[in-house]
Amino acid sequence: MSVSSAKAVINMNRRADGEGDDLSRVVFVNVDRSVAKHISQHLTKRHRIESFDDSKFPNSSSQLKTIDAVLLGSDVKEPVNAVQRIHSVDKRVPIIILSGAAQCARLRQDLMFSPFVGHEIIVWPTTDMDGLSDVLIDAAQRRKQRLLYQDAAMANAHVQLEVLPLLHPETAEYIEGLFDHEPIGVLATTSGGKILKINRQARQIFGISDQAHRETSLYKLFPKSEKSRLESLLTQAVDANDQPRPELFELQTTKDKVSFVEVTAAPFSRPTQDRCAMLVVQEVTLRVQSERQRTEAVVELRLIANALRTLHSISTGNTGALNDKIRDFLHLGCEQFGLPIAMLSQVEGDKLSIVASVSDNKRFLPGATFRLENTFCKTTVQSSEPVAVERTSGTAWHDHPSYGECGIESYLGVRIIVGESVFGTLCFMSDAPHRMPFSSAEREILKLMSRWISGELQRERAEAHMRKLSSAIEQTADSVIITDRTGIVEYANPSYQFLTGYSRDEIVGSTAGFLQPEDPSSEELWTAINNGTDYRFLLSSKTKSGDLYHEQMTISPLKDDVGETTHLIATGQNVTALVEAKERDRKRQAELTHVARLSTLGGMVSGLAHELNQPLCAIMTYAQTCLRKMRAGEAELDDLQHGLTQIVRQAERADEIFSRIRDFSRKRQIRKQRANIREIVEISVGFIQTELKENNISVELKFPKKNQLVFADSIQIQQVLINLVRNSIDALASVESSRKKKISIKVSLEGRNFTKLTITDTGHGCPVEKFHRLFEPFYTTKEAGLGVGLSISQSIVDGHGGKLWLASSSPKGSTFCLTLPNWNNRQDATDTD
Repeated sequence: MSVSSAKAVINMNRRADGEGDDLSRVVFVNVDRSVAKHISQHLTKRHRIESFDDSKFPNSSSQLKTIDAVLLGSDVKEPVNAVQRIHSVDKRVPIIILSGAAQCARLRQDLMFSPFVGHEIIVWPTTDMDGLSDVLIDAAQRRKQRLLYQDAAMANAHVQLEVLPLLHPETAEYIEGLFDHEPIGVLATTSGGKILKINRQARQIFGISDQAHRETSLYKLFPKSEKSRLESLLTQAVDANDQPRPELFELQTTKDKVSFVEVTAAPFSRPTQDRCAMLVVQEVTLRVQSERQRTEAVVELRLIANALRTLHSISTGNTGALNDKIRDFLHLGCEQFGLPIAMLSQVEGDKLSIVASVSDNKRFLPGATFRLENTFCKTTVQSSEPVAVERTSGTAWHDHPSYGECGIESYLGVRIIVGESVFGTLCFMSDAPHRMPFSSAEREILKLMSRWISGELQRERAEAHMRKLSSAIEQTADSVIITDRTGIVEYANPSYQFLTGYSRDEIVGSTAGFLQPEDPSSEELWTAINNGTDYRFLLSSKTKSGDLYHEQMTISPLKDDVGETTHLIATGQNVTALVEAKERDRKRQAELTHVARLSTLGGMVSGLAHELNQPLCAIMTYAQTCLRKMRAGEAELDDLQHGLTQIVRQAERADEIFSRIRDFSRKRQIRKQRANIREIVEISVGFIQTELKENNISVELKFPKKNQLVFADSIQIQQVLINLVRNSIDALASVESSRKKKISIKVSLEGRNFTKLTITDTGHGCPVEKFHRLFEPFYTTKEAGLGVGLSISQSIVDGHGGKLWLASSSPKGSTFCLTLPNWNNRQDATDTD
């Protein structure tokens, strides 16, 4: 066995035993002391940190072989050149570059298009130091494992190529079979590149048959552009004492498919003592792709994490106005996406106006407007996902009006949804092409920014609405009170304080007066609230100074998202003036009604005198008869008893007439109660029976078979009927004697809830042109009338909840109708108007 193979075996055994794996060498280049201290606190004792200046960094292969990870500080002047120097020696050395957040995207682009740069590179923002230690530890561990596997594979290949020819034939044949089935590709070449031996795995990697490898040159298996690298690798393997570093090669296996192989070279000796090279070839396409994806994923995740941290800092740390926060967001987007122009726009119809922007171009200052169809934002508004354009020229976007008018080469935008409608767009632009496609992380960051702005705009809109409502509640003339579920006042507006005379401090914390448990309507109120309905009532209470006031109150339950009542809102309209006016009107109406009754009695004096004259005459006649018989001595006890009995009866009749007149003319409170409509009609007709006889007028009364009960004040309804019948008597007074004079009063049902009275006469009626004025106060068609009878009658009927109207009138007669509410099994009650 040669010296080189022995070293490889010893190195393999040491790594297998764990010797040399205890320490990981991490090199810092131009890393700030505070940053280095912060990172070292998170590393373990197995990690050895070495710091260098950029000019003193080790560049030799032997020095780089022992380095497990490199951290380039943000002070390194040309980080791309530094990476190229390191990877020109060994592309497998992991390198992490610290950079400002604004320069990260640009640095990644430069590395992507730079030659002699491997895949083990991560650009890390200086604003995120927390996760850097973990990334360094992971990179160093992967580096050590890869070297361990490489040493083991190389040692195994040395044994097979150098020891195999020294064995017995049968053993050599067995070992050669194992070599051919080795899971990694192994081939041996001369120093000039002629293939001496190649196993099955290597043939599969390069796509050659079993026989095609004989006398084949190694250079034919690789692209022509890689010949110089292969020659250098073979020269190093044959001439160098140490094993050269592995090299990564890109193979074009098919037209559209690219694969990567890692080639590790080492010297070995043939029995002829010729120096040859042994190559271990591994297909690492998946590893390269996974490392790229992993690096991109780590970068994207950290990019998102950094953006989230900044977003949170802006949204919570900045106590300024919303416009200031939005401007900070726009600056953040410009740094994250590497685009110098940012704007938040609002779409209204076919117009797009800029709300906020970051730009040196005057075309994109706040307040500027564009036709929506002439902007990239038209497409953005119609898309639920971000719209990204890396390069306008040379694509279908080249013909877009926005490119012609504004010269926009790259664009990244997303629509803003406020509520359920499109508010506008959040977009970032540049007049230069974007050097690389926008990543999914950048799109997600843009979406996060748009959601935050949407939420803030929605919140501002809601707050503006709440301020408007609050101002309306504070300034409304109606009183507003808000209580908790139990009735404890939490808010009272100025109108309520002005009305009651109490200050807000005196009101808040106390139980609302209209929710007191002893309130008779409290049970009804809480029943309505528990059912989720409004409750309305008239509240009469006293102010702090003792004055009486009246409010028309409405109490509404305020519910949460699950339907539970959390608060009560009470609104009240001050109706004190209205209630007092109604009371004054009621008193005036009562006075006027009383005067009208006296006036009616005045018109009935002759008839009433006639009615009283009959019983008085009868009393006088019976008394004189009794006296005459007593003087003549002819009086018998039975005759005297009969005479005195008749005197008493006639006196009772006169007393009944006087009582009826006294009740009709007396001023008293109105009493609505159960009453028999038949009795009311008969008493009313009895009052004016004398006038009917004197005018030779017949009266026809029609009643239903069943007594009809109404809810009314009997005296007032008698007044209405007497007034209507006397009007009919006046209408019949001028009718010629040859014509029949008749008044008909009919009682009937009007639906389920009302009783209808119809008064019809055969008089001359009222002219049609005067119909609409009959019920006006002080309007009359009589020469000596006051014009208040029908007006007062109508107000009385309206006060009972009924109606009075002229149904018809003609030269042959008139018909008046009125309705009264039925009793409907109500409890006895007394109403005062």
